Amino acid sequence: MRDDDVTPRHGEHDLEARLRAALHAHAHRATPGYRLESILTEAGAVASPPRRTGWWAAAAVAAAALLLVALLVPGLLRGSPDAAPVVPAATPTGSVTAEPTTEPTPEPTASPTATSEPTSTEQPTPDESVAALPVYLAAQIGDDLRMVRLYREWVNVEGVTRDAPVQARARAALQTALSGSAPGTDGYLDIWDGVTLEDVEVGTDRITVTVNGPGPASVDDDSARIGVQQLVWTAQAAVGEGPVPVRFVVSNGSDQLFGRLSTDRDYNRPASTDLYYEDLAPIWINDPTRGQVIDGADVVVSGEATTFEGAFSWELIDATDGTVLRSGTGQASAGGPARGTYEIALGDLTAGDYQIRVFELSAKDGTSVSAERTIPFTVR
Repeated sequence: MRDDDVTPRHGEHDLEARLRAALHAHAHRATPGYRLESILTEAGAVASPPRRTGWWAAAAVAAAALLLVALLVPGLLRGSPDAAPVVPAATPTGSVTAEPTTEPTPEPTASPTATSEPTSTEQPTPDESVAALPVYLAAQIGDDLRMVRLYREWVNVEGVTRDAPVQARARAALQTALSGSAPGTDGYLDIWDGVTLEDVEVGTDRITVTVNGPGPASVDDDSARIGVQQLVWTAQAAVGEGPVPVRFVVSNGSDQLFGRLSTDRDYNRPASTDLYYEDLAPIWINDPTRGQVIDGADVVVSGEATTFEGAFSWELIDATDGTVLRSGTGQASAGGPARGTYEIALGDLTAGDYQIRVFELSAKDGTSVSAERTIPFTVR
């Protein structure tokens, strides 16, 4: 090994050699003593003079120090790897991200029309072999409808099975995202307004999405940004390899998306999970998933929220007539801008169709809704 090699491996080797030499020298300087009486004294058998520190004790201390350094030094020299961002699973396991509420944005100059929270319609029973694809869809948040953020839906696409190639999964998920809707829902925004997917290429260091148009330039800035991020999150989640950069190509030659966002650059999710609130809706429900059929014993609703001081309210609703059966309040494990988790213990439920609604009331007036999420489920 060269003397000028200053790589971490060289540093570790040099430090280890010096420690071993010190241990060796210390062991040779130690004077072994007679230990029988000392051992019997400690066992309570006979009395003896005070214990003397033997060579083995010194060696044990030095060995422990060597082991501690061997464990710590590689991490100190190489540094800790960055924590991997949360990536949606390939099947609906209930693991999601949820984001804090941001300050209201100015009234949009032009924005697609939608309700504040997508509603549910009857869904077909999915084939067990069909893949559940993560699709990000946009909706306006809260009573004032002034902010657009993303929700995630699990979507079954006919012909796309669990073992389908990653490119086929990405294509199906992106096509659904561009449509602005998912089966069993109503109220999501169609930001792309008729733009369709032409191709998707999945590489090790980039996902390239080709669309047939740039999207309408008439949408407001926030909707334009969220429209792009909608496809970024969907592509990354479908591929399942983390925050791989996404590059867009418009087949008609346009170099801007929505008349303002350049195609001559990569797009990605926010660099820090603490900034995910810029893209994702403040409240998500993890479990149960939309339309899930569950057992009625000890039902627990779980999710993530980023709300003021972590506070939220909830309602259990009879899906047949809209009656609120139970209600309450709770607090997530962390308040905004951090992402906290929460659980709502509903106990035993009788067979029937239900909705669980989780929402945040405005910190300003305590009555208007800042954010909400409603998921239907069935108890068998």
